[in-house]
Amino acid sequence: MLETSFRSFFGQASEQIILKEQAEGVLTHLTHLEELVLTSKKQGLETAIRFLKELYEVLKGKTDSTTFVTVKWDGAPSAIVGINPENNQFFVSTKSIANVSPKINYTEEDIDKNHGHAPGLAEKLKMALKYLPAVIKNGIYQGDFLLDKRDLKQQNIDGEDLILFKPNTITYAIDQHSALGQRISNAQIGIIFHTKYTGNNLQNLKKGSDVSASEFNQTQDVFVDDAKFKDISGLATFTKDESEKFETLIDSCETAGNRIGWEEIPENVYTNLNTFINSLIRQGRFVQKPQEEFANFVQWVKEKGQKAVDLLKTEKGKQKKQQAVDQFVGTITENQNNIINLFNLSKKLEQAKMLFVNKYNSAVKTKQFLTQPDGSLKVTAPEGYVAVDHLGNMVKFVSRLDFSAANFSVSKGEKFK
Repeated sequence: MLETSFRSFFGQASEQIILKEQAEGVLTHLTHLEELVLTSKKQGLETAIRFLKELYEVLKGKTDSTTFVTVKWDGAPSAIVGINPENNQFFVSTKSIANVSPKINYTEEDIDKNHGHAPGLAEKLKMALKYLPAVIKNGIYQGDFLLDKRDLKQQNIDGEDLILFKPNTITYAIDQHSALGQRISNAQIGIIFHTKYTGNNLQNLKKGSDVSASEFNQTQDVFVDDAKFKDISGLATFTKDESEKFETLIDSCETAGNRIGWEEIPENVYTNLNTFINSLIRQGRFVQKPQEEFANFVQWVKEKGQKAVDLLKTEKGKQKKQQAVDQFVGTITENQNNIINLFNLSKKLEQAKMLFVNKYNSAVKTKQFLTQPDGSLKVTAPEGYVAVDHLGNMVKFVSRLDFSAANFSVSKGEKFK
């Protein structure tokens, strides 16, 4: 009974997000690169290092790489649209297409029935249903809804005439007089497609990310594009110092990984470490000094446990829960060295990742802002990027201290669900 209480409080081993050789199903979640060591352990470290090394070669000019990078637009909602192979009808949906009872919309009446509780979402889906059949030639695609005509605003910032739109957290700004600005000004809706699916029914879809804008019909009513950097090797390269820093970080990651007894750590410790690191990001920081973070992690667990104990009414229940907390703290203490090495590994992976994020940021041509509480706009970096390999495996390259922290705190209005 104590073991049951221990596991129920601190979490069963969460379903690991393992990058499969054959990616199947609808894309509902992407893992941060440095999280892979907490969700997939040693296999996750191997995957993270493989991604980093391959992208390093791309920045050095490798032209035959099958690993590429897409820009992670901060759009909403995430729309899944296309031709249902089961009935040859055009449909629009959201990530809810992956539900046990999927929400698939062929008509505006379907949208009202399935999404009427969220008027903003329903309106976006109706516009997609109206304008996207002329764009989608065949197949099924997933993309981020960027704008509709009503979202567009014109504003002069620092002497530049810009078109602004805010699909989610970030406000995007485009030169009003540029070719891109003209395309957006004339469009009724805008969407960036990043994933396509194949399969003979909606319950057995396989995903791929090599989406090209050439796969879509171009119409004046729809601004549509793919999310890929067209040629990142020609846009950004590492300096000699950056290359040396990257190679040192990779060596450090491999060394730290060899010091970890991956199978010695219980699954629910990995889960709680992930939650703890997210709590640090909410505070505006990432892992700093691994030994100090271990002490902070122990204190965080104790406080979390105390809150659970305090919620119970009976003394017997409190004692039982306290035993579970003490047992979990003991498990953490037994794995002190492993956990400190995990913190160090996460820190090194994050530092290596940020070398790429900063380099990619320098190649992005749009302007991005965050709306402040007083309504003013503060310049920010793009949301981030997604690295994709030849098997369709995908991981996020995001500055979590910038975008993830903002995503936790910035008001975005109605959520799209």
